[in-house]
Amino acid sequence: MTFTEITELTESGQKTTEEKLMLLRKIRANLMDELHCKQQVVDQVDYMIYELKMEQKKNGTGGF
Repeated sequence: MTFTEITELTESGQKTTEEKLMLLRKIRANLMDELHCKQQVVDQVDYMIYELKMEQKKNGTGGF
């Protein structure tokens, strides 16, 4: 979801300030969930890189 889409959602219709806040909080929570999932994948990839570098050093091969 882009910032423009979020802005359009909060500006469309006859939403009260409280409804807009609730919507923004829900969007934020969803974005944070996505961020945490992506961070886990990044962490796993980082660990795989680390393992490969350690294996490379152990075997005395070049690279990276």
